[in-house]
Amino acid sequence: TLITLLHLRDMAEKGGHDFRIVTEMLDVRNRELAEVTQADDFIVSNKLTSLMLSQVSENKELTAVFADLFDPEGSEIYLKPAADYVELGREVNFYTVTEAARRRGEVAIGYKQEAYAKDAAKSYGVAVNPEKSGKIAFTKADQIIVLAED
Repeated sequence: TLITLLHLRDMAEKGGHDFRIVTEMLDVRNRELAEVTQADDFIVSNKLTSLMLSQVSENKELTAVFADLFDPEGSEIYLKPAADYVELGREVNFYTVTEAARRRGEVAIGYKQEAYAKDAAKSYGVAVNPEKSGKIAFTKADQIIVLAED
């Protein structure tokens, strides 16, 4: 899986293509090696399942949340244009983003800043559960991470 992922990333770079790859890796030790491929290559492993089961064992009410997330008819995580939620180029706090999402029947859980997409030190521009009072100005390329039905 790791070799295939690296080959696909190399082909995309050489061919000037931009696409996303979802990879499942059962051996978590390979995750660090795969991280060099880019932030958009989400890696799912049995660790995710373990973390979910741990949370449910501590809080039974989370069962309904996970059931909705894993149900094909339930909510899913989407990356949507920031312009759908806030005025671009103007500093806002994440409270404003969450309210805009709520008005659309969605739950905002984070954002992705395209300017930092290749910067590992800035988590590749991805912020999940950001500080609500922190100010941020979004650009046309930025996205809001939401739980939504579509």
